[in-house]
Amino acid sequence: MTTQQQRAPTMGAKAFRGGQILAAGTVVDRLARLGRNMLLARLIVPDDFALMALTLAVIALFGAITEVGVAQAVIQNERGDTREFLNVAWWFGVIRGAIVALMAALLAGPIARFYGNPELESLLLVAPLIVMFQGLASPRVYALQRQFRFAATLWTTQGAGLLGTMVTITLGILWQNVWALVLGAVFEAFARFVLSFLLCPVRPTLPWDRRSTKELWAFSKGMAGLPVLALLILQADTFVLGRVVSAERLGYYVLAIGLAGFPLTLFSKVIQPLIVPILANFQHDPAGLRGQLLQLSRLVWLFGLPLTAVMGIVAGPLLTLFYGPAFAAASAAFALYSLFTIIYMASMMSFSVYLAIARPALQRRFTIVRAVLVIAGLYPLSVWLGIAGAALTMLLAMVVAMVVQLFNLRRVIGLRILSYLATLRAGLVVAALVALPCLGIVTFAGLPGWAEALASAAVGALAWGLLLLRERRAMRALRAAGPDSASG
Repeated sequence: MTTQQQRAPTMGAKAFRGGQILAAGTVVDRLARLGRNMLLARLIVPDDFALMALTLAVIALFGAITEVGVAQAVIQNERGDTREFLNVAWWFGVIRGAIVALMAALLAGPIARFYGNPELESLLLVAPLIVMFQGLASPRVYALQRQFRFAATLWTTQGAGLLGTMVTITLGILWQNVWALVLGAVFEAFARFVLSFLLCPVRPTLPWDRRSTKELWAFSKGMAGLPVLALLILQADTFVLGRVVSAERLGYYVLAIGLAGFPLTLFSKVIQPLIVPILANFQHDPAGLRGQLLQLSRLVWLFGLPLTAVMGIVAGPLLTLFYGPAFAAASAAFALYSLFTIIYMASMMSFSVYLAIARPALQRRFTIVRAVLVIAGLYPLSVWLGIAGAALTMLLAMVVAMVVQLFNLRRVIGLRILSYLATLRAGLVVAALVALPCLGIVTFAGLPGWAEALASAAVGALAWGLLLLRERRAMRALRAAGPDSASG
């Protein structure tokens, strides 16, 4: 038995325990945010949510332009937990935050004039504090993730999120405007910075370690352009809709896709931090890497597709229940974006492979294809179909790009396309079984909208409960069989 095989069960046990810690904290945090949005949607007009979305989209664009991949580099690099490497990583984050602030100061006015909203300029001068505080946070949090020690992540990310949520709700009740949203986000970033240094501090020093600087810079060059392309793809709908639909419609869209993207948020906070460290342990074992990717992808489809079916069928009643009757106007966009969310989660698995083998540039082809399709289709479909057209563009671009991704993975790690497509089978079957009773409830039961939403949610929850029992046994059998089984 190889060293790789000997440590796989330990790795799996650590990942499972770490996932439990993250899941508990993230669920509480995300439910608190969802409750916040449900409350504030009834206090703050949709136009202000649209303004907040534009502000964050612009700041995120500036952040993507300057992104150096500190978190991924610390997790992937075998020296990522050393004092020298963490020191360089911290300085990279600080410099990035300063550059974002400078970009915002120079461009806030022109951007506000482009969108015809003078208040946007003031918001863009304050919002860069989010990125600046993020850069000041201790990178040691990411080093602990590699070891599957997620307590620091829980307290810094989810803890700060809960504090930020409470501040946002308080300001929202008092002010009932966009500044409550922006300042709440700034406070959350500040809280994350403070908590990170309290729990896992670093001691910034000069000069920088040359080897660590070289390695981090090499990793960053491999990611060059990817964060910008990814951000443009994810935020392009906000940028375009800000010009072609009313602020009110954009506000409906922002909250609707925020709810549709709820599973993706949980996934990125709970599962994604586990994936790269797990796959990184197989970076020199192509067969093991393929097996892990197929297993993880199967689980994404198995749990994601039934969820998408439920969300799409009861889109209108669900939006009404959460935000009010006016938001049912975003039902089509919500349903389309729900499917996009699950496919995007599956694509994150593939990207994690490239990060695990320290070749993030391999993601570029996938990202470029998506970017081209989004740019080509977003404006005409948004003009033609409004907010539903924007969601449809995102979905179509993701599907085509995933096909390109599969061919790329076949070349890089020898993944058979038919083997990957087989991972969808069980998820599609369960989704069909869940869809039938949900359609019956909506079509024939004659229930109020809220009752339709809750009854369909109960059907989905039952299916998930059965799947969890089934997959729990399967995972126990997998761990008992050892790493050979995990490698497929």
